[in-house]
Amino acid sequence: MTASAQHLEHLHALIQSGRHPSKTAAVSELIAHHPNVRQGYKSMASALKNTLAAYRRHYGAAPLPRPPLQRSAPLEGWSSEEKRRAADQELLCTNVRLAKQKQAQCDRNRIETKAFRQHARIENALEAYGQALVEQLALLQDYLPDYRVRTGKLNPEAAAIVVHLSDLHFNELIDQPDNRYDFEVAARRLEKLAGMVRLQGQAFGVERVVICCGGDFLNSDRRLDELLHMATNRARATILAAHILEHFIRDLRQDFFLDVFGITGNEGRAKDELGWSDLAVTDNYDAQIFYILQMILGGSDPGLRFHRLQGNEAIFSVHRETFLLVHGHQVNCNDQKKVQSMIGQKSAALGVRITHVLAGHIHASLVGDYVSRNASLAGANAYSEDALQLASKAAQNIHIVTTDSLFGLKVDLQHVEDYEGYPIIEELCAYNAKSHAKAYQASRPVTPVVVVI
Repeated sequence: MTASAQHLEHLHALIQSGRHPSKTAAVSELIAHHPNVRQGYKSMASALKNTLAAYRRHYGAAPLPRPPLQRSAPLEGWSSEEKRRAADQELLCTNVRLAKQKQAQCDRNRIETKAFRQHARIENALEAYGQALVEQLALLQDYLPDYRVRTGKLNPEAAAIVVHLSDLHFNELIDQPDNRYDFEVAARRLEKLAGMVRLQGQAFGVERVVICCGGDFLNSDRRLDELLHMATNRARATILAAHILEHFIRDLRQDFFLDVFGITGNEGRAKDELGWSDLAVTDNYDAQIFYILQMILGGSDPGLRFHRLQGNEAIFSVHRETFLLVHGHQVNCNDQKKVQSMIGQKSAALGVRITHVLAGHIHASLVGDYVSRNASLAGANAYSEDALQLASKAAQNIHIVTTDSLFGLKVDLQHVEDYEGYPIIEELCAYNAKSHAKAYQASRPVTPVVVVI
């Protein structure tokens, strides 16, 4: 049935009492006291809806103000049980509010402390590495190589050689039955590579050599505690790597004019995260080595030019060829379509036609029409052979560029027993080898396949 005027007055009194969170709740109490209000409706919801509609028609749509609280006697008319429950509820709300405030303060303190601790650890680690680097740099003064320098006029039409250096991993220590690698072996292999460049240069009448530093010259310890505890070893490896490369560059400078380009790799990064911007990528041991070489060799010799170090890629042209130098973790060189897509994307973005991509990273040689991939100077190690089951050989690529042709050549550097090698600084040869520790779990004794009796 429709609520009568008496029912609506009762409902108005319930709403004005302020004891109900909504008008619907007041209607529910009205129906509880007067069940006949619901008669004639199919459902409770329908009764509520129609009763509220009648109330609005009688008293208006605007919400009615609730009477002010009687603060002089807030508990008037409450029973002892109601007072106790109200006190418990108020105490609980207060405790929850204080606990939330305390937790929020603890969270702010934790975040601020963590940020400061991380900043302090980074600063301490880099400071230790920098101090050790300065100390080791002083040793280079006593080991300056004495090489002659080619002079004369450069013939711009003469052939050139692009020497691709990547994945040198100088501080890798490898002791396998078919491969041994340390700083001494690295010095021998680079001397062999310089000899092959000189031999090809004589055959093609080369006057300019372009050295491309493709990254991963050192293995890094990216965790800050390792960097802090091994700062001296990292500094020694950095200086010794730069020292050997200085010999290599000066050796080639005797017969050729040189240009040096450089990018950074993924393994040599000083931080755990792999950055992509130039500023993030050059926080890298490869960059440190390049800058040291530039400081020692650049500027005084007009026939030896160091170009600006790039982060992820460098582009340069020799005669009709335009090379894109990348480390190799950005593209799969085995997928011709992806290589073509990368060439097309870069060519369109830069407005130049890239003709050849130089990459590394995988430690496996590949010389193709539009892409060439470098192997590693270190060759196979315990981790690649035992843990990854991947075989490889020590090699680096060179490219002879003439006015009308491009010749790619893989230079095998595995066996260097007949080479004396560049002189190295004995005081810097102590370092922590990454390969042994990295493959400790996967290493296994080697069983000979062929037994000679």
